[in-house]
Order: sequence, then C-alpha cells, then structure tokens
Amino acid sequence: MKKILNKKHKFGRISTRVSHILIALITCLILVAVVEWDSGLFKTEFREGDIVLKSIYAPFDFKIKGDIDYKATEAVKKEAMALVPPAYLIDSSAKEAVLNKVNLFFNSMQALREDTNTEGKFSKIKETAASYGMPLQVVNSILDLKDPQGFFAETIKMIEYITDMGVIAASDLSGLNKNLVKTVTLIDKSKNTEQAKFTEELVSFSDIRKKTDSILTSLKDRKEKTILVDFVSLALSPNLIYQEDETNFRNQAAAAKVKPVYTMVDIKKNELILTKGERISKSNMAKLEAIEKREPYPIKVAAFFGIILIIVLFMLLLVLYIEFYEPDLIVGNKELILLASICILMILAAKLIVISPWPSNLIPVSAASMLIALLLNSRLAIITTCFLSITIGMVSGGRLDMAAASIVGGMVGIFAVRDARRRSQIITAGFMIGFANMTYFIGIGLLNSLDFNTYMTEAFIGLANGVISAIIVTGILPIFETASKTITDISLLEIADLNHPVLKEMVIKAPGTYHHSLVVGNLAEAACEAIGANALLARVSSYFHDIGKIEKAEYFSENQAGEGSVHDKLSPTMSSLIITSHVKNGVELAGKYGLNKRIVDIIRQHHGTGLVFYFFKRALEKTGDEDVFEEGFRYPGPKPQTKEAACVLLADSVEAASRTLDDPTPSSMQGLVKKVINNKFIDGQLDECELTLRDLEKIAEVFTHILTGIYHSRVEYPEDTRKKK
Repeated sequence: MKKILNKKHKFGRISTRVSHILIALITCLILVAVVEWDSGLFKTEFREGDIVLKSIYAPFDFKIKGDIDYKATEAVKKEAMALVPPAYLIDSSAKEAVLNKVNLFFNSMQALREDTNTEGKFSKIKETAASYGMPLQVVNSILDLKDPQGFFAETIKMIEYITDMGVIAASDLSGLNKNLVKTVTLIDKSKNTEQAKFTEELVSFSDIRKKTDSILTSLKDRKEKTILVDFVSLALSPNLIYQEDETNFRNQAAAAKVKPVYTMVDIKKNELILTKGERISKSNMAKLEAIEKREPYPIKVAAFFGIILIIVLFMLLLVLYIEFYEPDLIVGNKELILLASICILMILAAKLIVISPWPSNLIPVSAASMLIALLLNSRLAIITTCFLSITIGMVSGGRLDMAAASIVGGMVGIFAVRDARRRSQIITAGFMIGFANMTYFIGIGLLNSLDFNTYMTEAFIGLANGVISAIIVTGILPIFETASKTITDISLLEIADLNHPVLKEMVIKAPGTYHHSLVVGNLAEAACEAIGANALLARVSSYFHDIGKIEKAEYFSENQAGEGSVHDKLSPTMSSLIITSHVKNGVELAGKYGLNKRIVDIIRQHHGTGLVFYFFKRALEKTGDEDVFEEGFRYPGPKPQTKEAACVLLADSVEAASRTLDDPTPSSMQGLVKKVINNKFIDGQLDECELTLRDLEKIAEVFTHILTGIYHSRVEYPEDTRKKK
C-alpha cells in the first residue's frame, strides 16, 4: 500500500511539473507575440502623413538623400550632353549631283578628243574648264590620258566609295577633333535610318589623297593617280550637313534623363527619427524606407529569435527562483496561472500604450508589482518586477530609461503595500509611487540637461502613473481574488467585520460558539505572529471555523445551559456523527456566503482526522472494545495543510480544554497547553503541515500567556454589610 501511495505521489509531482512547464511555455509564446506585435516580423507599414504611435530611433548608422545638389546635378547634365554625338544629315542628292557633273564632264572631254578642228579647240578647252570649275592643267591632263574609259570607271568608283564614307567639311572635322568627339550620328532621311560613325572614318578634302591607295587598284600609272585625286578633290562636295537644332534637341533630351544629384545626410545609430505622436513627413519617410531596406527579412527573423531567447531566459530565471527560494508558494497551477496572467496583461497594457498616442511614462508596471505582492508574495513581486521592467524596456524600443523607471515605481509599490490591510493604503501607495517617479524623471532631466518644461512634464506624468496604478489595483484586486480563489489581507480585514451576516446569526443562535471563536481567533493570531505565518488569515478563519454548529447549536457544550445534555438521550455513535458533521455543515455554509477558499479549507481542516474522544470512550464503556471502531469516531479530515490551519486546530483544542480547569493557575494552564499540543502531535494531526518543534514551543508559550491572562484569578471582594442610611 505504501509503495502504491509513493508511486501516486511521484506521478502527481511529475504531472504538476509538466503542467507548470506548459504554462511557462504558453506564457513565453504569448509574451513574444505581444512584444513583436507592430515591430520586427509583424511591423506595420508606414505611410507619409500617418501619426507614429511610438518614438523611433535609428537601429544603425546609415545615409539618406538630402536636398538636391543643383551644382552637381548641372555638372552631370553637362557630362551627359557631352556624350551625345553631333547629328549630321546625309545629303543623298549631293552624291547624285557629283556623279552627274562628272558624267557630263567626261562626255565633254570625249567630245573634245573627237573634235578634229584644231582652230578654236583651245578656246573650247578653256570654256569647258571654266564651266566645270576645273583648272586648265587638270583638263589638259585628262585629255592626254591613254585610257580615258578606265580613268572614268576609277573616278566613279572612288567618288561612290568616298561619298558613302561621308564627306565632311574640313572645318567641321577640325572642330570635332578639337572637342575630342569620337562618334557622330548620321541621319539618312531617304532611308529613314540612323547610324553611329566614328569620327576617324569620316573623310574631308585633306584626307582624300590618303584614301586613294586602297581604292585605286587598276591604275598603275602614278601620274594618272595624281590626276584622278586632283580631279576628285575638285569634283566632290560635302554630303554631311551638321544639324544644330537636332543636336541641341538630343542634348536636352539627354540632360532631361539625368536624375537629380542629392546631398547625403548621415544618420547615426540611436538618433531620434520620429517622436511619438509626430506626423510622418517626406524626409522622415525617406529615413524609414532606408531603415527598411537595410533590414532584410533574415535579420528580422534573427531578431525575432533573439526576443524568444531573452524572454525564455527571463522565464527560466523566474522559475528557478520560485523552485529554489519559494518552493511552497506555487504548489498547483492556480498560483502560476495567476502570476502568468498578471505578467501577460501588464506587457499587453504596455504595448497598447506604446503604440497609442499616450506617453510611455503611463505604463503602470507598479500595478502589476502591487498585485503580485498582495496576492502572492513580496519577494516574488520583486524578482517579477525586474523581469517585467526589462521586457517593458524592450517593448518601448530598447529604452533603458523606461526599464529603470518601471523598476523604481514597481519597487516602491511593493514596499508600500507590504502590510496593507485597508484599500486606502493602496491609494497612499499610489501617491508614494507617483512621487518616486517624479524624483526619478527630474533626476534624469537634470542629468541629461533637458529643458525644464520637458522633464517637469515627464515628472507629472510619472505622478499620474502612480495614482492610476493604485486605482487599477483597487478596482481589479477583487476580480483576481475571486478568479484565483486567493485572498489578501485587505479582503480578510473586510471579512473580519463582526457584523458579517453569518457571525450575527451565530451570536444569536450559538452565543457560546461565538465567544469561543473570538478567543480561538486571538490565540491563532498570536501563534501565527510568533512563527511567521499569516496571522490575519488565522484570526479571520477562526471567526468562521465553527459556523457549522449554528444549525444544531444545542448539541455543543458551549451552548448548553443547565445540568442536562441532549446527548444523554443519544447513542455515542449518533452524538459523534452530529459533532463531526459541523465541519461539513460549516463548509456548506461558507460556500453559501461566498467565503474564500482558503478560509473554507481551514474550516474543513480545523479538526483534521482527530478523534471525538469523549463519545468514543462512552461507546467503549457501553459496548466493549470489540464492537467499537475508532474510525467511526474521527473527523473526516483532511489534516491541516498549512501553518495557519494547524494554529487554528491547536487554538480550538486548547481553548476548549482550558474551560475544563477548575483552578486555572499559570502552571496548570502551561501543563494543559503542552498536553493538548503533544496529543495532537502524537495523533499525527500535524504531519502534513510545516510546523517544527521550535514552532510548537513558541505556540505553547503564546497560548499559555494569553489563556493565563484570560483565566487569571480575581480578588474576592468582601460584601458591604453597612446599613444604608
């Protein structure tokens, strides 16, 4: 049986740890999603004219275009225009005119050769030379040719070749060479074509002689070659005509294609790009686009995993802290879910404020700190505040000043509510947080030499932060208490009001039980204070621990008057059943009045599995040992699970026993207290709580001191026997 119980306990511990791990992982995923929302992989698109919902800083050094550099732009335009080839029109009629002129000239030469009349021939030669603009010497040389037909063919060939290459005026070619122009554009309107031509391929009159050697292949006579060159040079005219308007048009078109040259503006890392609430201008949009281009998708993915690692690390440290230093604080899932919920809601609120037009100084991290301190534990609240503050710094765009401000406000909030028992103390804590925030922001302003109005505005926002945090805590604390079934000292003190309906009913129907509960409350409270447990929880739970007796108050000795007892007419078994049922009835009544689970647990555990010894003994006397089972005379339990429940159990037993003393002297009271505590210890009722022997010693001392004071002996006053006059 013991092995089965051990295996069951071990399985329970494993399942609890697994559930804790799942809660931690889910919390991490939610926090990562909230932190990355509207940034990184999930960043919203910016548009010109939008209002930014958070301040944006440069993540790295980069450059962007500034204003147009008109001087540099003009220089680039000139360079572009210089690269445009000059435009020349190919005059196709020039070639035909030259060929016709040459053809007529050679016909005239043929006619002169065939003219046998010597008289007047010289005059005819002179007239022909003059009409064609040829020197007389050239005309005579052509007339003297041995093969005029061959010469004519070579002339036509040479003219066609040179005109196809393009004949340009010598002055134009000189200008092109002077300006280092390498190419020109030749426009042939007859064919509706354009072609680029190297300047060195163009022919001027000075270049004709150089081209003849490669052309004149059939003429062997050097004299004839010279005559032909001289003739062609005189016959040809330029067929490439410079198009100034077209060239200018093309230059302007090239200049128009030049993009403006901008000045470059250096942006340094961490430089403020946009302030929260500022409208995105055209220049700001350029900066944002530059950042976007420099942050490719792989970098964003890497940053996303970086966020995951950081949050997982923080969560791991928090879990290790709880495991090593607060192992009894979070035993089930309820407390861990409560802690995770507060953290998630706080980071979500921070994100909403960051992306809203509101100032980031309004992030109420101190509200989360106070909630954790009130609902769970102040030490846990401190470590959680550090985690939340760093995460809020990440949410705010890596602002360490916001992380530091969150730590300041959160710590002050924890210290301010450590002993809070009234809701007004939370408001007081809010003002303390506000003044701490003011001090911090003024200090930061002076340190950074900020404008007075700037840091005073920040300071008053910090004051408002504290007050708002207190209002938030006051409003949502009951919601968290109800949802998590936990309870704070504030709520305990409110429940401790003796005007509570069930207590008012008790004072009427079970006055003895009511008085007994008040004394038990004082004893349990003092005991818890002595051992460092929750004294207020013990006192308030003591007020309600016997509310199950109200229904059948007359069956309990503290409510019985006179010599007789209703139990005299009942069997011991029935009496035991009635006595033990007050625990079950008390739990049901507590549920009816909506008492907190921790109070209900103490009601359920305040007798443990203790034996109703009086009726068990009566049963033994009536029926004998063989027919009586001890289990039938024990309370259903469970045994006390907490120090507070154990203190209520001991206080209940000791108070009841103390009323049986005939002579309650200090020594007899001390002996009684130790005897009762020892019996409970031996019976195993304290096995499942964490009371130590030292704790039991302290509890015994406290009980003895209080009960001795209650039952102290009084001086017997003598009767006044004097006669009244």
